[in-house]
Amino acid sequence: MRQIGTLPKNLDPKALADHLLSLGMKTRIDDRPEGWLVWIYNEDHIQQARDELESYLRQPDDPRYRAATQTAEAIRRNEKQLERKFRKNYRDSSHVWGYPSFRQRPLSTLLLVACVVIFVLQNIHSYHWLTDRLEFSSYTVDDRRQIHGFGLKDIERGEVWRLVTPALMHASPIHILFNMMWLRYLGTLIEVRRGTPRLAILFLVSAAVSNYGQYLWMERVGDVGPFLGMSGVIYALFGYVWMKGIYQPEQGMAVSSANVNIMVIWLFACMTGMLGPIANAAHFVGLAVGIAFGLMGV
Repeated sequence: MRQIGTLPKNLDPKALADHLLSLGMKTRIDDRPEGWLVWIYNEDHIQQARDELESYLRQPDDPRYRAATQTAEAIRRNEKQLERKFRKNYRDSSHVWGYPSFRQRPLSTLLLVACVVIFVLQNIHSYHWLTDRLEFSSYTVDDRRQIHGFGLKDIERGEVWRLVTPALMHASPIHILFNMMWLRYLGTLIEVRRGTPRLAILFLVSAAVSNYGQYLWMERVGDVGPFLGMSGVIYALFGYVWMKGIYQPEQGMAVSSANVNIMVIWLFACMTGMLGPIANAAHFVGLAVGIAFGLMGV
Protein backbone atom coordinates (compact mmCIF):
# COMPACT_ATOMS: atom_id res chain seq x y z
CA MET A 1 0.00 0.00 0.00
CA ARG A 2 1.35 3.42 -0.91
CA GLN A 3 0.17 7.02 -0.60
CA ILE A 4 -0.40 8.64 -3.99
CA GLY A 5 -1.32 12.15 -2.93
CA THR A 6 -3.52 14.48 -0.87
CA LEU A 7 -6.94 15.95 -1.59
CA PRO A 8 -7.84 19.37 -0.23
CA LYS A 9 -10.62 19.45 2.35
CA ASN A 10 -13.06 21.13 -0.02
CA LEU A 11 -13.19 18.09 -2.32
CA ASP A 12 -15.19 14.91 -1.75
CA PRO A 13 -12.79 11.97 -1.18
CA LYS A 14 -15.58 9.41 -1.64
CA ALA A 15 -16.16 10.54 -5.22
CA LEU A 16 -12.52 9.81 -6.03
CA ALA A 17 -12.53 6.52 -4.09
CA ASP A 18 -15.69 5.39 -5.95
CA HIS A 19 -14.18 6.32 -9.29
CA LEU A 20 -10.94 4.45 -8.60
CA LEU A 21 -12.83 1.41 -7.32
CA SER A 22 -14.94 1.37 -10.49
CA LEU A 23 -11.64 1.12 -12.39
CA GLY A 24 -10.51 -1.81 -10.22
CA MET A 25 -8.30 0.15 -7.82
CA LYS A 26 -8.92 -0.25 -4.09
CA THR A 27 -8.13 2.78 -1.92
CA ARG A 28 -7.95 3.96 1.64
CA ILE A 29 -8.71 7.56 2.60
CA ASP A 30 -7.27 9.04 5.82
CA ASP A 31 -8.54 12.29 7.30
CA ARG A 32 -5.64 14.56 8.29
CA PRO A 33 -5.49 18.27 9.19
CA GLU A 34 -3.69 19.02 5.92
CA GLY A 35 -6.28 17.20 3.79
CA TRP A 36 -7.44 13.74 2.71
CA LEU A 37 -4.53 11.30 2.29
CA VAL A 38 -5.17 8.89 -0.58
CA TRP A 39 -3.62 5.40 -0.43
CA ILE A 40 -3.61 2.65 -3.06
CA TYR A 41 -3.42 -0.99 -1.95
CA ASN A 42 -2.02 -2.55 -5.13
CA GLU A 43 1.31 -1.04 -6.11
CA ASP A 44 0.78 -2.09 -9.74
CA HIS A 45 -1.91 0.61 -9.88
CA ILE A 46 0.23 3.46 -8.51
CA GLN A 47 0.86 5.37 -11.73
CA GLN A 48 -2.67 4.98 -13.10
CA ALA A 49 -4.13 6.06 -9.76
CA ARG A 50 -1.89 9.14 -9.66
CA ASP A 51 -3.03 10.09 -13.17
CA GLU A 52 -6.67 9.73 -12.10
CA LEU A 53 -6.01 11.82 -8.98
CA GLU A 54 -4.51 14.59 -11.11
CA SER A 55 -7.56 14.50 -13.38
CA TYR A 56 -9.89 14.72 -10.38
CA LEU A 57 -7.99 17.69 -8.97
CA ARG A 58 -8.32 19.50 -12.32
CA GLN A 59 -12.01 18.68 -12.90
CA PRO A 60 -13.73 17.51 -9.71
CA ASP A 61 -17.17 18.29 -11.18
CA ASP A 62 -16.77 15.95 -14.15
CA PRO A 63 -19.99 13.83 -14.39
CA ARG A 64 -18.00 10.59 -14.61
CA TYR A 65 -17.15 10.82 -10.90
CA ARG A 66 -20.82 10.93 -9.90
CA ALA A 67 -21.58 8.11 -12.35
CA ALA A 68 -18.99 5.88 -10.69
CA THR A 69 -20.86 5.83 -7.36
CA GLN A 70 -23.38 3.22 -8.43
CA THR A 71 -20.70 0.94 -9.89
CA ALA A 72 -18.56 1.25 -6.74
CA GLU A 73 -21.49 0.40 -4.47
CA ALA A 74 -22.23 -2.70 -6.53
CA ILE A 75 -18.59 -3.79 -6.23
CA ARG A 76 -18.64 -3.29 -2.46
CA ARG A 77 -21.86 -5.27 -2.09
CA ASN A 78 -20.40 -8.09 -4.13
CA GLU A 79 -17.21 -8.11 -2.03
CA LYS A 80 -19.25 -8.31 1.18
CA GLN A 81 -21.28 -11.21 -0.19
CA LEU A 82 -18.12 -13.05 -1.22
CA GLU A 83 -16.56 -12.42 2.19
CA ARG A 84 -19.62 -13.73 4.04
CA LYS A 85 -19.69 -16.79 1.79
CA PHE A 86 -15.98 -17.39 2.32
CA ARG A 87 -16.25 -17.16 6.10
CA LYS A 88 -19.21 -19.54 6.12
CA ASN A 89 -17.40 -22.06 3.93
CA TYR A 90 -14.22 -21.74 5.98
CA ARG A 91 -16.03 -22.58 9.22
CA ASP A 92 -17.84 -25.49 7.61
CA SER A 93 -14.70 -26.99 6.05
CA SER A 94 -12.75 -26.73 9.26
CA HIS A 95 -15.49 -28.67 11.01
CA VAL A 96 -15.46 -31.40 8.35
CA TRP A 97 -11.77 -31.75 7.64
CA GLY A 98 -10.23 -30.85 10.99
CA TYR A 99 -6.80 -29.26 11.48
CA PRO A 100 -4.61 -28.64 8.37
CA SER A 101 -2.28 -31.48 7.40
CA PHE A 102 1.52 -31.35 7.43
CA ARG A 103 1.52 -30.79 3.66
CA GLN A 104 -0.48 -27.60 4.17
CA ARG A 105 1.76 -26.26 6.96
CA PRO A 106 5.23 -27.86 6.72
CA LEU A 107 7.19 -24.84 7.94
CA SER A 108 4.96 -24.19 10.96
CA THR A 109 5.36 -27.83 11.98
CA LEU A 110 9.12 -27.94 11.41
CA LEU A 111 9.68 -24.74 13.38
CA LEU A 112 7.65 -26.09 16.28
CA VAL A 113 9.55 -29.40 16.25
CA ALA A 114 12.90 -27.63 15.96
CA CYS A 115 12.12 -25.45 18.98
CA VAL A 116 11.13 -28.45 21.09
CA VAL A 117 14.21 -30.48 20.08
CA ILE A 118 16.55 -27.54 20.72
CA PHE A 119 14.92 -26.90 24.10
CA VAL A 120 15.63 -30.50 25.11
CA LEU A 121 19.25 -30.21 23.90
CA GLN A 122 19.66 -26.95 25.86
CA ASN A 123 19.03 -28.91 29.02
CA ILE A 124 21.51 -31.71 28.22
CA HIS A 125 24.98 -30.63 29.27
CA SER A 126 26.78 -32.62 26.57
CA TYR A 127 25.01 -30.62 23.85
CA HIS A 128 25.96 -27.16 25.09
CA TRP A 129 28.56 -26.96 22.33
CA LEU A 130 25.66 -27.00 19.83
CA THR A 131 23.33 -24.60 21.58
CA ASP A 132 26.24 -22.19 22.17
CA ARG A 133 26.51 -21.95 18.38
CA LEU A 134 22.86 -20.94 18.11
CA GLU A 135 22.97 -17.95 20.47
CA PHE A 136 23.28 -14.42 19.14
CA SER A 137 26.91 -14.29 20.29
CA SER A 138 29.48 -16.41 22.03
CA TYR A 139 30.60 -15.12 25.45
CA THR A 140 32.29 -16.05 28.68
CA VAL A 141 31.17 -15.70 32.31
CA ASP A 142 33.68 -14.92 35.07
CA ASP A 143 33.57 -15.94 38.75
CA ARG A 144 31.38 -12.93 39.57
CA ARG A 145 28.90 -14.01 36.88
CA GLN A 146 29.83 -11.03 34.71
CA ILE A 147 29.40 -11.58 30.96
CA HIS A 148 32.31 -10.82 28.64
CA GLY A 149 32.67 -10.83 24.86
CA PHE A 150 28.96 -10.67 23.94
CA GLY A 151 28.63 -8.69 20.71
CA LEU A 152 28.62 -8.80 16.92
CA LYS A 153 32.02 -10.39 16.42
CA ASP A 154 30.68 -13.84 15.46
CA ILE A 155 28.15 -12.43 12.99
CA GLU A 156 30.71 -10.11 11.45
CA ARG A 157 33.03 -13.03 10.72
CA GLY A 158 30.32 -14.92 8.86
CA GLU A 159 28.14 -16.72 11.42
CA VAL A 160 25.08 -14.90 10.14
CA TRP A 161 22.69 -17.65 11.27
CA ARG A 162 23.09 -16.22 14.79
CA LEU A 163 20.77 -13.38 13.75
CA VAL A 164 17.91 -15.91 13.47
CA THR A 165 18.66 -18.97 15.64
CA PRO A 166 18.07 -17.34 19.06
CA ALA A 167 14.38 -17.42 18.08
CA LEU A 168 14.54 -21.23 18.17
CA MET A 169 15.74 -21.34 21.79
CA HIS A 170 13.69 -20.92 24.97
CA ALA A 171 14.42 -20.37 28.63
CA SER A 172 11.73 -22.42 30.39
CA PRO A 173 8.80 -24.79 29.80
CA ILE A 174 6.30 -21.92 30.20
CA HIS A 175 8.28 -19.79 27.75
CA ILE A 176 8.28 -22.42 25.01
CA LEU A 177 4.68 -23.48 25.68
CA PHE A 178 3.36 -19.93 25.28
CA ASN A 179 5.35 -19.29 22.09
CA MET A 180 4.55 -22.66 20.49
CA MET A 181 0.85 -22.17 21.15
CA TRP A 182 0.89 -18.90 19.19
CA LEU A 183 3.23 -20.29 16.52
CA ARG A 184 0.85 -23.18 15.90
CA TYR A 185 -2.13 -20.82 15.61
CA LEU A 186 -0.68 -17.85 13.74
CA GLY A 187 1.97 -19.68 11.71
CA THR A 188 -0.54 -22.23 10.46
CA LEU A 189 -3.05 -19.52 9.57
CA ILE A 190 -0.49 -17.59 7.51
CA GLU A 191 1.00 -20.66 5.86
CA VAL A 192 -2.37 -22.12 4.84
CA ARG A 193 -3.74 -18.78 3.58
CA ARG A 194 -0.61 -17.14 2.14
CA GLY A 195 1.78 -20.01 1.48
CA THR A 196 4.99 -21.43 2.92
CA PRO A 197 7.41 -19.04 1.13
CA ARG A 198 5.64 -16.00 2.57
CA LEU A 199 5.76 -17.44 6.09
CA ALA A 200 9.45 -18.28 5.61
CA ILE A 201 10.26 -14.71 4.60
CA LEU A 202 8.26 -13.29 7.48
CA PHE A 203 9.99 -15.64 9.95
CA LEU A 204 13.53 -14.94 8.72
CA VAL A 205 13.11 -11.18 8.48
CA SER A 206 11.28 -10.77 11.79
CA ALA A 207 13.70 -13.07 13.65
CA ALA A 208 16.79 -11.30 12.31
CA VAL A 209 15.46 -7.76 12.73
CA SER A 210 13.93 -8.31 16.19
CA ASN A 211 17.07 -10.04 17.50
CA TYR A 212 19.31 -7.32 16.13
CA GLY A 213 16.97 -4.67 17.55
CA GLN A 214 17.12 -6.35 20.96
CA TYR A 215 20.92 -6.36 20.87
CA LEU A 216 21.06 -2.65 19.91
CA TRP A 217 18.68 -1.77 22.74
CA MET A 218 20.68 -3.74 25.30
CA GLU A 219 23.88 -2.11 24.11
CA ARG A 220 22.25 1.31 24.39
CA VAL A 221 21.19 0.75 28.00
CA GLY A 222 24.50 -0.90 28.90
CA ASP A 223 23.10 -4.32 29.80
CA VAL A 224 24.35 -6.64 27.05
CA GLY A 225 23.85 -10.38 27.45
CA PRO A 226 22.23 -13.48 25.95
CA PHE A 227 18.56 -13.42 24.97
CA LEU A 228 16.41 -16.04 23.29
CA GLY A 229 12.88 -16.97 22.32
CA MET A 230 10.35 -16.85 19.48
CA SER A 231 8.43 -13.92 20.98
CA GLY A 232 9.70 -11.33 18.48
CA VAL A 233 8.58 -13.57 15.62
CA ILE A 234 5.25 -14.29 17.34
CA TYR A 235 4.52 -10.57 17.58
CA ALA A 236 5.45 -10.20 13.91
CA LEU A 237 3.00 -12.96 12.94
CA PHE A 238 0.36 -11.36 15.16
CA GLY A 239 0.90 -7.90 13.63
CA TYR A 240 0.71 -9.35 10.12
CA VAL A 241 -2.55 -11.24 10.69
CA TRP A 242 -4.00 -8.29 12.62
CA MET A 243 -3.46 -5.92 9.69
CA LYS A 244 -4.72 -8.45 7.13
CA GLY A 245 -7.91 -8.90 9.11
CA ILE A 246 -8.51 -5.14 9.11
CA TYR A 247 -7.49 -4.16 5.58
CA GLN A 248 -7.75 -7.38 3.53
CA PRO A 249 -10.37 -9.57 5.24
CA GLU A 250 -11.06 -11.34 1.96
CA GLN A 251 -7.79 -13.25 2.50
CA GLY A 252 -9.40 -15.15 5.36
CA MET A 253 -7.05 -14.10 8.15
CA ALA A 254 -8.09 -12.31 11.30
CA VAL A 255 -7.36 -12.08 15.02
CA SER A 256 -10.28 -11.91 17.41
CA SER A 257 -10.63 -8.82 19.60
CA ALA A 258 -10.01 -11.02 22.65
CA ASN A 259 -6.67 -12.21 21.26
CA VAL A 260 -5.72 -8.66 20.28
CA ASN A 261 -6.35 -7.61 23.88
CA ILE A 262 -4.31 -10.53 25.21
CA MET A 263 -1.33 -9.75 22.98
CA VAL A 264 -1.37 -6.01 23.67
CA ILE A 265 -1.80 -6.47 27.43
CA TRP A 266 1.00 -9.05 27.49
CA LEU A 267 3.22 -6.70 25.48
CA PHE A 268 2.98 -4.00 28.14
CA ALA A 269 2.86 -6.39 31.11
CA CYS A 270 6.29 -7.69 30.07
CA MET A 271 7.65 -4.16 30.35
CA THR A 272 6.83 -3.93 34.06
CA GLY A 273 9.68 -6.26 35.00
CA MET A 274 7.40 -8.32 37.25
CA LEU A 275 7.61 -11.25 34.82
CA GLY A 276 11.40 -11.41 34.91
CA PRO A 277 14.00 -10.44 32.30
CA ILE A 278 12.23 -10.30 28.93
CA ALA A 279 13.41 -9.16 25.48
CA ASN A 280 10.89 -6.32 25.23
CA ALA A 281 12.68 -4.59 22.37
CA ALA A 282 12.36 -7.76 20.28
CA HIS A 283 8.60 -7.76 20.96
CA PHE A 284 8.15 -4.19 19.72
CA VAL A 285 10.47 -4.58 16.73
CA GLY A 286 8.79 -7.84 15.73
CA LEU A 287 5.35 -6.24 15.98
CA ALA A 288 6.50 -3.34 13.81
CA VAL A 289 7.86 -5.75 11.18
CA GLY A 290 4.61 -7.72 11.10
CA ILE A 291 2.44 -4.60 10.82
CA ALA A 292 4.66 -3.26 8.02
CA PHE A 293 4.42 -6.54 6.07
CA GLY A 294 0.65 -6.58 6.56
CA LEU A 295 0.17 -3.00 5.38
CA MET A 296 2.45 -3.45 2.38
CA GLY A 297 0.13 -6.09 1.00
CA VAL A 298 2.83 -8.80 1.11
